[in-house]
Amino acid sequence: MRTSLRATVVAAATALMVLAGTLGARDGSTTSTAGNLSDAEFFGLLDYDGVAGLNGVEAAVRAGDYAAAKRELLAYYRARPANDAGKFTHNDWPGVLELTPDHIWTLGSGEVYRTTVRFGAQESAVSADVTAAATAAAGGTAGFLLMARIKEPVTVSINSREKASGKPTLRLTLDDGSVRTLNPTADTYIKAGADAGTAYGGKDSLQVRDQGAGPFTAETRKAYLQFNLSGVAGVRSAALSLTGRAGAAKDVMVFSNSEAFVESTRTWNNTVQNTYSWQGDPGGFDWLLPAGADKEYRYQLARFYFAGPLARAYQKTGDDKYADALIGTLTDFIADADGYGTEYGAGSYPRSLDTARRLENWTAAYEILRTSPSLDAEENVQILKTMYRSGLHLQGNVHDSPNWMQTQKLALLRASVYLPEFTAAAGWRGNAADFLASQLNDSTYADGGYREATSGYARGYVSQYVDIVAFMKKHGIPFTATEKLRKLGHFLMDQTLPNGYTANYGDSGSDDQRSVLRRLGELLGDQELIYVGTSGKAGTQPAHLAARYPDTRVAVSRSGWSAADSYLRYNIDRGPHSHPDELSLVTYKHGRELLVDPGTYSYSSDPRSDWLRKSTEAHNTVEVDNLPQNSKATGEITHFVSNPAFDLISGNTDASARAWHARSVLTLRSGVSLVSDQLRPRDTASHRYEQNWHFLPDANPAQTATSKATVTKFASGANLTVVPADPEKLTASVPKGYYSPAFYHVSDAKYASYVKQAAGKTTFDTLLLPSPAAADSAVRINRLPVGTLTPDLATALDIRFGDGGRGTYYKSWASKATRSFGSYSFNGKILYVQDAPSGAVQSFVMYDGSTVRRGGKVLLTSPVAVNDVAVTYAGSTVRIDGRALTASTDPTKAIGIAAANATEVFLNGVRVDFSRDGDLVYAATAS
Repeated sequence: MRTSLRATVVAAATALMVLAGTLGARDGSTTSTAGNLSDAEFFGLLDYDGVAGLNGVEAAVRAGDYAAAKRELLAYYRARPANDAGKFTHNDWPGVLELTPDHIWTLGSGEVYRTTVRFGAQESAVSADVTAAATAAAGGTAGFLLMARIKEPVTVSINSREKASGKPTLRLTLDDGSVRTLNPTADTYIKAGADAGTAYGGKDSLQVRDQGAGPFTAETRKAYLQFNLSGVAGVRSAALSLTGRAGAAKDVMVFSNSEAFVESTRTWNNTVQNTYSWQGDPGGFDWLLPAGADKEYRYQLARFYFAGPLARAYQKTGDDKYADALIGTLTDFIADADGYGTEYGAGSYPRSLDTARRLENWTAAYEILRTSPSLDAEENVQILKTMYRSGLHLQGNVHDSPNWMQTQKLALLRASVYLPEFTAAAGWRGNAADFLASQLNDSTYADGGYREATSGYARGYVSQYVDIVAFMKKHGIPFTATEKLRKLGHFLMDQTLPNGYTANYGDSGSDDQRSVLRRLGELLGDQELIYVGTSGKAGTQPAHLAARYPDTRVAVSRSGWSAADSYLRYNIDRGPHSHPDELSLVTYKHGRELLVDPGTYSYSSDPRSDWLRKSTEAHNTVEVDNLPQNSKATGEITHFVSNPAFDLISGNTDASARAWHARSVLTLRSGVSLVSDQLRPRDTASHRYEQNWHFLPDANPAQTATSKATVTKFASGANLTVVPADPEKLTASVPKGYYSPAFYHVSDAKYASYVKQAAGKTTFDTLLLPSPAAADSAVRINRLPVGTLTPDLATALDIRFGDGGRGTYYKSWASKATRSFGSYSFNGKILYVQDAPSGAVQSFVMYDGSTVRRGGKVLLTSPVAVNDVAVTYAGSTVRIDGRALTASTDPTKAIGIAAANATEVFLNGVRVDFSRDGDLVYAATAS
């Protein structure tokens, strides 16, 4: 009987499941042919044989009574024991409980709902508690957005900073009990419609209004305020005071805002809209893209980030208004967007990534909503139909982005475990498990690096795999790619800044990576991951410092794994979400990022977003002729030397259309770096070369007149001096750029620009000098001639530090030969000598050479070329470091090092015997 029944009702549905395996990709999405399921088709998809408790449903289906079948199915799910529904993508979203039931939605975290205030018909002051916003913004800029709570034809007029009295104020009570009252540094409002291009920054009032259907109309007005909190720390409480009036009593929402603006130029047209309201609109949310909205709107809204907070509120309080609001939103989406038109197949709006996130949130929400009295039998089936169609789409869809496919299969895996009532569940489970085990081969390079060139996506990808493997273990599903996952985890570990945060690169912001590394370490039993993930509180410190990923085209140098250590990231990566940032650097020292990647801001066409994401000028590299690089171009890391005392990283790229670019970076464990750029144009014309260095917004960079060195001036803590060679050949400036630590957060930030106009081969040589406190503004660089060679063949620099110390740097771009510069002669590729203020040699490092003379006297000599060696003098103690050095006192084989006063010698940290011949000691040989 059961076989006969199923044969009569599932024929069409079976055909649909077969089709699921043949769906193909199209421009980032796929079109599923699943279509809308009839009741007969849907009930034919249930596994009456394999799942106990569906007898009542089956009987109603046999009788052809689908209304009864729906009631029986709801009763089944209400009574079903709890099952693992996975987890929500978001457990919190500011304002969701107050605003989402009224169809008010905010993208990302750039605008955060704080409270609502009311204005009356008579002018008066209102106050909003904005302590959380001021605490988060302390030391920087606090911004606020004012927006109408109710759509009605009433305008609120609020005194602006231009008003003679009743100006806006931000009253701060600090931890020491003192009070500071601030006025805005900027305030304005924007208006849609015919006035969308008008700036109102000079007006003495700010207007707030919203009315009509849709997210905004020609009468919509929003107000913005900005306060400077530099120098402010330890905020105990904060109150925003606004004076104004309305035509009738009017509620105004107060959001904190993380976007710096210029009041004289801000208009509706150049403002990225993050918050949208359909309050009072009987149509509810507009799931399609409203005119003028940020393009991320339809992606984020359709992912149901708000489902978690609403469902949890119902679960916690038992108040069915939260469940009712969420159920209404689910069914509104089904009616308006699921299977919309011909572009999106049912269950797949608008893209597979959004479908996967939505299915995750719906699955977790359904486990809570199934017991709500607000859920009726018809709505229950609508929701289950859509979840099934989504699973069908995710099983068959193919996309070239690793994180998309990973997210698809994670959602499918969780749905397969949660919904065993579907006959398709077993197939979903096998499909997802097999794919997730094999995908690491496709999503990573042979060296273990992640293929998407963005820090946030790498972190998210690893984090999801932690969830995936834990979920699979919990449900007895084998995962066979643990070693590949471990390798990817170590890549993420190596990219991590000493303070545990990501070194920002690509479409991303800076996040704390430690929890991900700790969880992965615990999952795999990897003590190094645990060590970095706990900031050294547990586990074992990684055995290495520097790391090279030749396939990923990334290298990292660090002095250690504590928060005070130095760090440098060298990048020629490419892939989805990458920026035109080839050969860019990020540096960290003394607890602070000193050179930063400025971030992304948003995926909109906002000019700031375009500059951050699409220009090479927004990165710490060289831009040619104002043109962005092509990050898909060829490039490679050609040299990587990691000595206990220094790292050497060199590489090149064809990413600039008009010139080949090579960059060599010598980094000492002290954090001092010497950067040499060589640019070879593809023609004989003159070209514009701009070398840029980007800093945090509060760096306050300034340039000295003669040396054109750029020094940062943070209020406290570490600073950086950027010192160019040949300042007379450079046009130096400190332009205004932007910095975005996270999506929808952006502020102004100054950076250092060095421009050179030249024909033929061109070079930049730059010293990056970190300081634990005030930057060294007295440091100078003088170029030393190297015979008749031009700097594109060999460069030599005499560096004079502010404390009287001296450095001598040599870099050869040509074949090896003995060359003289200053008081030195050297036959290798790279040399750096550090002198004390007294003139005595403190240390020197060398790469690929055998003889160094200073003032005619031997500083180092070797019978064979030494790949890398570092020598450090400390009184009568000499330390020698080198990767391929072994102990030897034989003068015919060993390296002779000038050390007239040496009484003990250490080789790679181990005390060794030595012999002497005059001023030279012999303790090590190059193998």
